Amino acid sequence: MRKKLLLLPVLFFAAINLTQAQVWLELGAKGMMGMTGLANANINGDSEHDSSLGFATSLGGVANLNFGDYHGLTFEMLGATYSHSMTYRGAAGNRTVNMEWESIDAYLLYRFFRSNGAFAELGGKATYLRGAQQSFGTDWSDVSGKYTDRYWSGCFGVGGFVTANKVLTVKTGIRAEYAFTDLMSAEGQAENYPTFYTNYDTYEETRPFRIGFYMEVTFGVGGIAQSQCGARGVIFGTGYN
Repeated sequence: MRKKLLLLPVLFFAAINLTQAQVWLELGAKGMMGMTGLANANINGDSEHDSSLGFATSLGGVANLNFGDYHGLTFEMLGATYSHSMTYRGAAGNRTVNMEWESIDAYLLYRFFRSNGAFAELGGKATYLRGAQQSFGTDWSDVSGKYTDRYWSGCFGVGGFVTANKVLTVKTGIRAEYAFTDLMSAEGQAENYPTFYTNYDTYEETRPFRIGFYMEVTFGVGGIAQSQCGARGVIFGTGYN
């Protein structure tokens, strides 16, 4: 599944004749923030649990490889923090369960642009965890071993240009992400994480999701384009002008 997910943007370009398209490279920075939650059939269907959406932020670098006026590939490497909270109403009273994890998120997405500056994006994300902690009431614990080292997500978003010239391009957008693999490791699954304090008849995977707003600022490095005389050569700047 995850291999097919990561190959999806590449397949979009199988039909594009790159020898004729103008190719442009942009490098820059990206920031994203939004709400995050967990999909877990046991927790979501349990009347003793009330879940609340958490907050997630991401910041890092982006590289855009654009082919002609309508197609592009986006590569992103973002440092991220995620959180989620629940209230458990057990026999001993209400307890708050907080979950937090930090990661490096690697994205590969295909973008389709319209002539009015709007675009849609589709692709995948690999999340590499750098650490995790979880609380039960007021007691916090390092649960890095209970959480997986890596999980995979699918991504879809829409956005548009705020401004663009020969050097600088600013874009904003909204992106939705949903994990296709479990947030918990084999050790965490065996101990019924993240709800280690209660028991269910069967184990259910915990899959993070997020909806976030982002801003992207890139600088045109240059590209290869065809001049009026038909020759192809390197042009510095960006193709969005």
